[in-house]
Amino acid sequence: MNNKKAKKYAALRDEQFSLFENYARQNGINSKFLMVFTWLYKNPQGLTQEFLCRKTYSSKQVIQSIVKNHMRKGWFYLETISNDKRKKLVMMTDLGKKELAALIEPLNAYEAQAMASLTSDQQKALVEATQIFSNSLKELLDSHQVN
Repeated sequence: MNNKKAKKYAALRDEQFSLFENYARQNGINSKFLMVFTWLYKNPQGLTQEFLCRKTYSSKQVIQSIVKNHMRKGWFYLETISNDKRKKLVMMTDLGKKELAALIEPLNAYEAQAMASLTSDQQKALVEATQIFSNSLKELLDSHQVN
């Protein structure tokens, strides 16, 4: 029984991932860019490239490529962290804030509208169950990583 439910959940999750990928493509990017942009938009005080690597499970090269590409477009700049000169924060320019807002705000609104289609109890259950599932899956995957 649990295996059937796990497969059903996986199919629903994959459908959600596909929805995000489609949204990204409609906006001329891929889902990895969307994920990085979402983290930066939610954190206007800036984030390190190391943090972005950890949160998006991306290589340094992927994050550097995204950042450098969008630095050339005038969306981002790097700011040295005062207490650690080796680390830099990825910061949004005014243009970057505007471009990311145009991309992320509609998506945030769609997600809020979708969540509003659930009752308050359903919303709470969804968030709690997803958190438990995600934590458990992360622990299992981390414990079986090939080094």
